[in-house]
Amino acid sequence: MLEVKNISSGYGKKQVLYDVSLHVNKGEVLLLTGGNGSGKSTLLKCIYNSLLCWSGEIFFEKEKINGLKSSDLIKKGIVYIPQKDFYFENLTVEENLQISGYTLSKGELNVRIAEVYALTGLTKFRKRKPFDLSGGERKILAFGMGLIHKPKLLLFDEPFAGVDAKNTTTLLRLFKETIIKPDNCVIIVEHIDDARQLFTRKVIMELGNIKNKDV
Repeated sequence: MLEVKNISSGYGKKQVLYDVSLHVNKGEVLLLTGGNGSGKSTLLKCIYNSLLCWSGEIFFEKEKINGLKSSDLIKKGIVYIPQKDFYFENLTVEENLQISGYTLSKGELNVRIAEVYALTGLTKFRKRKPFDLSGGERKILAFGMGLIHKPKLLLFDEPFAGVDAKNTTTLLRLFKETIIKPDNCVIIVEHIDDARQLFTRKVIMELGNIKNKDV
């Protein structure tokens, strides 16, 4: 479903990724793990084209997606949730959900928001701003904003970082009920213990490349 071929990239003159190749099949939840600075988050940014690939190619459902705008990727079902700053601090929960669905018609967006409220329990926070929420509640908001687009490929950077036990349970349920399906695939950057209930395959990164793969 996703094929990353010989990707190299970095920031300014600093190279972070070195000829990385990776594939994710339909129905898979891939755990991307490794030490700080190993290139995990950089790889997600390259897949989503928020960071330019210096070389290499990326294919989604056999179509090359290098250089496509985020709006085009969203329409293809690719959603990226970064570790931080996915939401707008000066907007309410409801306004964040609305702005996240900017590619949808008003009618379709209203339906999706209602679905997200029903799934996530965010209704009670609809008029609050993100800084009024706990770390776990903000992660659920980020997940809900991603769900607006019913992603076929979800790229989620550290979904469980700073999340308490109650909201971890909620996030695990949301993954299982909404994203983990036979026709979808997921890449999670996370520590192993937090994602143990989800991943079907693990990839370890080290010094900007794939160290080994463990089914």
